[in-house]
Amino acid sequence: MTNYAIIGGGRLARHFSEYFRLLEIPHTRWTRDPRSEFNSSAIADAKRRLHSAVREADRVLLLVADSSIVEVLRQYPFLHEKQLIHCSGSLSIPGVAGAHPLMTFSGQLYPLETYQRVPFVLEAGSSFNHLFPGLPNPHFVISAADKSRYHAMCVMAGNFSQLLWKGIAERFDRDLGLPATILHPYLRQLAENFISAPQSALTGPLTRGDTQTIERNLNALAGDPLQGLYAAFIEFHERDKSQTSPAARIQRERVL
Repeated sequence: MTNYAIIGGGRLARHFSEYFRLLEIPHTRWTRDPRSEFNSSAIADAKRRLHSAVREADRVLLLVADSSIVEVLRQYPFLHEKQLIHCSGSLSIPGVAGAHPLMTFSGQLYPLETYQRVPFVLEAGSSFNHLFPGLPNPHFVISAADKSRYHAMCVMAGNFSQLLWKGIAERFDRDLGLPATILHPYLRQLAENFISAPQSALTGPLTRGDTQTIERNLNALAGDPLQGLYAAFIEFHERDKSQTSPAARIQRERVL
C-alpha cells in the first residue's frame, strides 16, 4: 500500500489525515510547530522531524499555504527525492504535481462518504491514479494556463456567496430584528434547487424582468454596500444572459 507524508497542520492537512485514517492508508504527519499534536513524532528539531516523517513515504503532500510551498521546498531540498503533490487551485510549480480538491473544509471533520465524493482537478501531466492509487474520487484535468481562472471562479462561487449570506444575516438581526436562522430553509432550498436543476433554479425579479421591483430594491439599499452588489449582479446577469443566449451561441459557432 502507498505510504503518504502530510506536510502542514491546517484544515486541509487534518481532513486529508482523517480521510486516510478512515481508509486505513498509512501516513505520517509533520508541521513546523514542534508542540503540535499533529506531528507523528516528538523530535524537537524541525529538519530531523521532517526527515523522519518522509523516510518511508512514497508520496509527500505539501499542504501548507500557497505562499509557503516554494519556501518549504527551498528550505528542505531533500523533499525533491519524493513524489511531491500540492493541492493549490491556482499555482503551477515545476516538479510538483497539482491536485486541487474542489471542496470547502471546515473545522469539523467529515464522514468517509463525503471525502469520497470530493472531485479533484489535476493539472495536465499528472495522473490521479498514480498520485492517489486506490482512491475512488472523481477527477478531472485542466491545463496549467487555466488554473488561475479556474481558482478565481471557485473563490467566487464559494467564498463570495458566504460573504453575501453572512452580510445579509447580520443585517436581518441588526436592522430588521429578525433571527438569521430564518434564512436557513431558504438558503438550503436554493442550493438544492441549483444542484437538481441549475438552468431553472433562478427565481425573482431578474427572471421576471420586473424592473419596478428591482428599482425599489435598489432604492431601499441606498447607503448600504449591498446596493452596489445588487447593481453589479444585475449587470452580470444581463451580460451573461446575452452571451449564453441561443443567438449568441450560433454567432460564436459561425466565427469558429
